[in-house]
Amino acid sequence: MTLETVREEIYQIDRKIIDLIAERQCLAATVAGEKHQNGIPVHDQEQRTRVLDRAFRYAVTSNIDPVEVRKIFEILIAMNEERQREYSGEGNLP
Repeated sequence: MTLETVREEIYQIDRKIIDLIAERQCLAATVAGEKHQNGIPVHDQEQRTRVLDRAFRYAVTSNIDPVEVRKIFEILIAMNEERQREYSGEGNLP
């Protein structure tokens, strides 16, 4: 396999990752609607902890650096919370 072939495969994987992030962001709008309807705040520390712990454990079983995966999921959670704030009209509030 050539370097260019491997790079093309990585590029295709990167596109899939971006597509999945976009899908996750769409779901954040749905979550925002449910939270708003039920009077639940955007930031949910208990859910955040569950997601981060689940990602950490899965990274361990997948034999990749769980600390780095946790960092990625912290970013994804922050993106989703921001999308939820936008949906609920809170804008860029912390």
